[in-house]
Amino acid sequence: MGILEFLLGIKKKKTVTSETVIKIKTDWKNVEVLLAGKSPSQLRQALITADKCLDNALRDIVEGNSLGERLKNGADLFDNITLNKIWEAHKIRNNIVHETNYEPPHYVLTDAVGKLKKGLEALGVRL
Repeated sequence: MGILEFLLGIKKKKTVTSETVIKIKTDWKNVEVLLAGKSPSQLRQALITADKCLDNALRDIVEGNSLGERLKNGADLFDNITLNKIWEAHKIRNNIVHETNYEPPHYVLTDAVGKLKKGLEALGVRL
């Protein structure tokens, strides 16, 4: 941060690194393959991978030990609607991972992946 930015209280917005963008784009191709497969296990894995992609992007920008913490710390990076949709998608992901009998319908999973994609796009990651 330069002296002028410091004196004016201007914070430079961190961005997702090019290395992370490359990793996310590679992982996102896998998400698309999984979505195309349409089996319940593939759709669940697509959501888990999409959630990981958003987490990787946020790691470059905000502090936190988990995606939840990073979302709280980086809430100003998203408009309220997008942030709420990301939280909804992340909660579905958590239910998949932590609840053995949780089997959401396919449209819930594909919608959640779309919400995470919008989150990535809000961070400047073009897929």
